Amino acid sequence: MALGARRKDNNELVMPRKPMWKRLSTWLSLLGLIVLLGGAGAGWWYFAGQQPQAPAVAEVADNQALYVGMSKPFIFSVRGDNRDRLVQVEVELLVRGEADEAEAKRHLPLLESALLTVLSSQTAASFLTADNKNVVREEARDALNLALTDVVGRALVERVLFTSVVVQ
Repeated sequence: MALGARRKDNNELVMPRKPMWKRLSTWLSLLGLIVLLGGAGAGWWYFAGQQPQAPAVAEVADNQALYVGMSKPFIFSVRGDNRDRLVQVEVELLVRGEADEAEAKRHLPLLESALLTVLSSQTAASFLTADNKNVVREEARDALNLALTDVVGRALVERVLFTSVVVQ
């Protein structure tokens, strides 16, 4: 016979009922557990939904425009109409992301050499008008990206900027 069980008059076994406060506390505990699990599930769903936004921010940071300045201005001689001219050009390179900036800085001597080759092959007229300067910038960008492709395996320079041009 079970502990605490007793017999009724017709030999039926009757289990004693738990007091009302014990039954109520069991139901309240069960209800509290359900609420707790529901809250945990809702919190997980909310915060798991926030995860995809973090890579988007990192992606924006990877495409951020950064400028790599040449350590010194380029000074070179070019052919003019009647005589040779001295030209001084300060150059900045536009790259995208910190990784490309680090690669460009690592290969700065190569970039300076490629720039000097392109710039010194020009004439004085190439630096006198805005249209001619744009042509020189495009040639310089193409030469830099060609040199970088040989070393790094891809183009890094998006634009070449002349921050100062002096023709004497």
